[in-house]
Amino acid sequence: MDTSVNQLYEFGAFLLDPRERLLLQDGQPVSLTPKAFELLVYLVERDGHLVDKAELLREVWHGSVVEEGNLAVIVSVLRKALNDDRGQHKYIETVSKRGYRFVAEVKLVDESADVLSRKNIEDAAAISTENRIPQIIIPAPETQETRDVESGAPQPPLVVQPVSIRRSVAGRALRWGLGAMALILSVCLTVFFAVSRRSDASVQADPTVEVKSVAVLPFQILGAQSGDEYLGIGIADALITRLGNTGKIIVRPTNSIQKYAGATISPQAAGAEQGVDAVINGCIQRQAGRVRLTLQLIRVRDGVQLWGEAFDEAFTDIFALEDSLSERVAQSVNLKLSGEETHRLTKRSTERQDAYEAYVKGRYFWNKRNEKDIAKGLEYFRQAIALDPKFAEAYVGVADSYDILAFYAVLPPKEAFPAAKQATQRALAIDDGLAGAHASLGFIHFYYDWDGVEATKEFQRSLEENPNYATAHSWYSVSLAAKGMFTEAEAQARLAMENDPLSPSVASNAAWAISLSGNPDRAIEILKKAVEIDPNFARTRLRLGRAYEQKQMYDTAILELEQAVKVSGGEPCYIGSLGHAYAVAGKTGLAKKLLHELEGRTGQKYVPSYAIALIYSGLGDKDNAMKWLERAYDDRSTGMAFLRTDPELSGLHSDSRFEDLSRRISF
Repeated sequence: MDTSVNQLYEFGAFLLDPRERLLLQDGQPVSLTPKAFELLVYLVERDGHLVDKAELLREVWHGSVVEEGNLAVIVSVLRKALNDDRGQHKYIETVSKRGYRFVAEVKLVDESADVLSRKNIEDAAAISTENRIPQIIIPAPETQETRDVESGAPQPPLVVQPVSIRRSVAGRALRWGLGAMALILSVCLTVFFAVSRRSDASVQADPTVEVKSVAVLPFQILGAQSGDEYLGIGIADALITRLGNTGKIIVRPTNSIQKYAGATISPQAAGAEQGVDAVINGCIQRQAGRVRLTLQLIRVRDGVQLWGEAFDEAFTDIFALEDSLSERVAQSVNLKLSGEETHRLTKRSTERQDAYEAYVKGRYFWNKRNEKDIAKGLEYFRQAIALDPKFAEAYVGVADSYDILAFYAVLPPKEAFPAAKQATQRALAIDDGLAGAHASLGFIHFYYDWDGVEATKEFQRSLEENPNYATAHSWYSVSLAAKGMFTEAEAQARLAMENDPLSPSVASNAAWAISLSGNPDRAIEILKKAVEIDPNFARTRLRLGRAYEQKQMYDTAILELEQAVKVSGGEPCYIGSLGHAYAVAGKTGLAKKLLHELEGRTGQKYVPSYAIALIYSGLGDKDNAMKWLERAYDDRSTGMAFLRTDPELSGLHSDSRFEDLSRRISF
């Protein structure tokens, strides 16, 4: 474009000087990449006119062979620089399937006009230059893999900020075919402290900002290929785990943020819904061994971007960069870490890229929390272990899978829990500091071993490692309620909900602990809110129905329990509670019908004997209720952990056989 005759353009609070390659906002320079600046000039010069994508690619990229996705990324970066990304574009309009149009009113400004003198422009440009951080130049060999995605030309040398030089990243070249997912994960895990040619757009973190809670939203994968659907959540999960391990910041767990994958909700709105101080939001595009990444840290209360960068790089050794990312994240949220906390932040779980890829896939499917996907996740965890037998977190994944399969009565406890315990013990032998492993072991001690002392020890150890671990607080709360320690149980339930306020599982457990203490009204209040968040989470419906039954609101209780059975697909424990409600409500025929259904299933698949005992208890048949409770003791039904506090068994408390059985289940 011809800039021999200088022309200034004014639009909104911005002034554009093409010859000086300068964009000012209220007199202050705005950082733009070269291509973003050229694109802005091209659109502004054609103000009000539609410019086809093909024309932009041809003229701005000067005939280089680039994909349409590059244009979309640059437009996104440009909109952010113009504060034009809130859904009501006042500067750059997208014309679907055609191109873009600059729609703001543009005024031509004489360079001698009083609006902004040439000296003002030169001073702003000088300030912009002088304020740059000194850089260290590292030559980079030219290869096909290191050609610039924006221009198609060979890369200039790598430009590395001095604070970024922690470790050498020289090493083996990354094979894109095998390591594509791991490469993308690495970039996300290194974005805040990345070793890069240059930063496309950067907003420096305010060192005075303190963020106490954060939600890492699922990363958007631009131009996702088949099989990439798990990446956005998997990447977020990796960052969530790292931050959570410090114990210094509250991080919403993966199962609470995965609903935002592919959602249209804004980051600020998602953060407000999650009740956090800030959100981390990002998107990634990959092509030909390179990745293009844009990330931002957004304060929820006012939508201000506290920190952000855009990168376009080829990486070599992904694991050498993970430590750098963790340190940069700690800086961006102003964490103050001790030596031990820093070690947790930067601790590597495996050196095998393929093992890490399998693990991330496992977590992606496990977090869907249904039988089919948990089984698929379990296979990926096993694959990760086969690739790296010292991958401790993969063993925790195996344990968590077996725990849930037993708890949901998919597998018999005697089959699932020993496998889970073996996996947790193996994980802790490798790394004794894993909060998840200790929580999982506490879960096993409580639901399978019925050992309250050991369960308490493991839950407390898990919370020593990560005081903000909502799952550990939640499970600990339920175990305390089972022992009759209701004040302590409610305190743990409150902490669990503070750390994960939108989790239906956490809410369900909290309400259950409170119900056991004899406060069904408070439990109903919690559960109603949980049902609004996720009407299809069966356990919430189950606990709500049981709370209504405690209040002798039988018709309402039955409606909720029938819904729980429907949503769960007929889980035996849910049928048992519904049968009990039918029985105490006087619907004896319906109760017996469910009783015969469960008894008929016992020869075909695992049915917890505890579920059948509940129906007999509701019918007032103490002999058969005790017979099935004895069987529940033998088959290690998970419900037996609540034998002494379960309201549905209160009619059996005066029976001497019940007292004897209670003594054998020691807490």
